[in-house]
Amino acid sequence: MKVLILSLAGVLFSLSVFSQDKGGSMFGKVSPADFNLPASPVIDSNADAVILSDIGSLEFIGNEYHWFSYVYKKHVRIKILNGKTSDISTLKIRLWGFGKNKDQLSNLKAATYNVEKGTVETTNLAETDIFEDKLSAYTSDIKFTLPRVKGGSIIEYSYAITSRHAYNIPTWYFQHYRFPCLYSEYKAIFPDALRYLTVRYGIDSFSEQKNSLVKNNRYIMGDLTVISNDIIGFWSMKDVPAFSTGKFIGAPVDYLDRIDFFLAQTYNGEDVEDVGSNWQSVTDQLLSASYFGSAIERENASNLLNTEEKITSQDKSLNESARHIYYYVRDNFTCTPDNEIYIEGDLYSVNKKKKGNVAEINLLLTALLRQKGIQADPVILSTTDYGKNSADYPLLDKMNYVICMMRLDGDTIYLDASRPYLGFGNLSIDCYNGHARIISKSGGPIYFLPEKIAEQRSTNVIVYNKEQDKLRGSLGMTYGILGSEKLRREIKEKEQKKYFDNLKSSLTGETNILNIGVDSLNQPEFPATIHFEFEIPSSGDILYLNPVIVSEYNKNPFIAERRKYPVVLTYPIDDIYTLSMEIPTGYEVDELPKSAKVSFNGDEGYFEYLIGKDQDRIQFRSHIKLNDVVFPAEDYNSLRDFFAFILKKYSEQIVFKRKK
Repeated sequence: MKVLILSLAGVLFSLSVFSQDKGGSMFGKVSPADFNLPASPVIDSNADAVILSDIGSLEFIGNEYHWFSYVYKKHVRIKILNGKTSDISTLKIRLWGFGKNKDQLSNLKAATYNVEKGTVETTNLAETDIFEDKLSAYTSDIKFTLPRVKGGSIIEYSYAITSRHAYNIPTWYFQHYRFPCLYSEYKAIFPDALRYLTVRYGIDSFSEQKNSLVKNNRYIMGDLTVISNDIIGFWSMKDVPAFSTGKFIGAPVDYLDRIDFFLAQTYNGEDVEDVGSNWQSVTDQLLSASYFGSAIERENASNLLNTEEKITSQDKSLNESARHIYYYVRDNFTCTPDNEIYIEGDLYSVNKKKKGNVAEINLLLTALLRQKGIQADPVILSTTDYGKNSADYPLLDKMNYVICMMRLDGDTIYLDASRPYLGFGNLSIDCYNGHARIISKSGGPIYFLPEKIAEQRSTNVIVYNKEQDKLRGSLGMTYGILGSEKLRREIKEKEQKKYFDNLKSSLTGETNILNIGVDSLNQPEFPATIHFEFEIPSSGDILYLNPVIVSEYNKNPFIAERRKYPVVLTYPIDDIYTLSMEIPTGYEVDELPKSAKVSFNGDEGYFEYLIGKDQDRIQFRSHIKLNDVVFPAEDYNSLRDFFAFILKKYSEQIVFKRKK
């Protein structure tokens, strides 16, 4: 047996030293006293459950490949406060990889405890109640529901995962979406051969941290024994509040209290290799993989040539062919949404079945374009609901989406054929999440930044003269590309009548809608316009009219008094509203709202409210403009006051009185 001694000075993460809390508990050791919740500032009357303890650990072991596997352990105990238990008593454990490289789950235990006549009764999870849900060739979920859970129960589960994916170790979450956590700790032992950077997220403080050195740890790797000096890291938090998402938060995962680990260096006893920023090696692996880049190489995808020729046989230019190929894939394939960037089978089967996940559909699009001789490459990214990914560290499990980048006639065009409401050259808003990666020999980073989106919505209203005790008019509301996609999707999902009924509820005053319609509803490359005619009852000596006939700003979107997290908008706001109105016959203007213009944080935005009249007509124009999408928590009150002023002006009315 060979013995290798690893020693590499320095630690790539630094931690303050504190004393360790005794936060753990033995599985199954539950007494009646454990059902009494301690006093805690994070428990309130709205909580459905409280996480009593959440204990995790990570250590490494040697494997037969002369390298390291990790063993991740988790032990959770939860007190149920009421009968709303389905989303916390049903658990999923994600496993990655396939074949010999698939994560291995072991020591899964779960139980429910109830107090009956002063005695704790235990109901253990049966093996027959554990299921594996295969999501793809590379991922699966182990699922189970704890038995006999009710208000007042304590539930508990623990498990271990052994994984060969040392380059991508689990994130540890101290904070949870809906439930407060009284105590959470994580302990990790890092061998000297694997050097990780530790990145901290969230705003709550650790109750304890420490690091220590363990010398001469032994790792058995087949016929090789490795002696290593290891670093132990320890982190804990107490009384962690439930994460309240609220509105305008972006992806909650970007703000939860958690720690991530990024492999930065490896050491084999002779050489130190920097791997943390090595996107090129990851790109090379993807390009050669049968489940990604190899499948779209022109020679490997030649079985798609007949399909490409049928689609483009009558085309007179490559630009025309690119459009036909795009719409062929977009309009003839059913997308099965998931969070994978790989194909499960082969593209010929995808093309034959007319069905696939996002990666399969957009890699098929890429392959068909290449068959036509058009330069096309895949791009991987993370969507906004999946959280941001790091441009510095190639963690593929942080990427969940694939699009196509096409270069033609000097233009770079991004395509997504998995969304039926997108037009050629457009992406959905959830793709605008910062860093993305071009997977090609000369590929590199690109950035889809929401703050760079130029998306304007304009509303134009014309009000005609009074006719038979009614004011009549017409309204047209034109959306930008992203707003148009959202409109098309909502109309499809809600049905057109339901959508228009909801629109009617946003009208101010007693307004009756006639002849409603949508232009370019089925033409996704063009902006969509909602248009309708309306009638407003008008009689008596005094008439009141709000010049803002329709608005989504009927109430302040920022109602909370305080804000812990930044405000994150989908994209910059640019809303223009204009009205031209004839003064009703027999009336004159008695009161007119005052014009106003206010700025937000200097040049970060403004609200403009301009109104004027001449002898027989009123002209009104409003413009709401915010140039950024992320506003720090300290700007929250200013943002709330800004919209409060908008609402105040939008509630003001024009007053007409009958001429004498």
